[in-house]
Amino acid sequence: MRVIPSLLAASLGLALSACQPAQTPAAGGAADAVATPAPAPVAAAVDGGGNETLYRCGDLDVRATFDGEDAATVVIGERRFAMSSERAASGAKYADGKGNSFWTRGSDEALLSLKGEADRECAAVEATEGDGSAGNAAFRATGNEPGWLAVVDGDAPGLQVDVDYGERRFQVAKPTEGADGWVGKAADGTDIKLSFQRTTCQDDMSGEAFEAKAMLTVGTRQYHGCGNFGGK
Repeated sequence: MRVIPSLLAASLGLALSACQPAQTPAAGGAADAVATPAPAPVAAAVDGGGNETLYRCGDLDVRATFDGEDAATVVIGERRFAMSSERAASGAKYADGKGNSFWTRGSDEALLSLKGEADRECAAVEATEGDGSAGNAAFRATGNEPGWLAVVDGDAPGLQVDVDYGERRFQVAKPTEGADGWVGKAADGTDIKLSFQRTTCQDDMSGEAFEAKAMLTVGTRQYHGCGNFGGK
């Protein structure tokens, strides 16, 4: 008669042990169901990023790359600021928590604030270059280290040049157009030449692809970069 309770206990033990593993996968499956969607926002943010705009902020050339609405990378010469979005009354504001911020206002205006420096009003280069219409530019070229920009106006031929991060500016009212570029003298007598080579060019900072390699000569100094035709 003492054997029966032992058998019952053994049977209950086996039943409990058999039931225990069945609960473990269920719990694991629930955890997986919660964890699986988590990476999705990160992927979406990466896929939606990379919208780049070049601004003129006072005396500085500023390259801003917006990663969706959550973050922005602001490059000024050799300085690079990684910023995240902050609440703003209007527009989109980005800051790095160290006293530096970039606040866009509409599609082509912004405010640059750098710690220890006066605020600078910014305008997108595409909205102000040439005769005021980027679509009418015959050729637009840019380069880095040091930053420079050259624009050939397509409606009333003229060559506008900013070099050394905007520290020097030149304008050639009526450049002579050749098969591979434009040449002329600025108002102060400086020789200016902008030439191109129709071959794919990749920006060495952003990785953006352009239609042509470009070389700008200001006096005896040369600047290398990339360019697009038709104000692209």
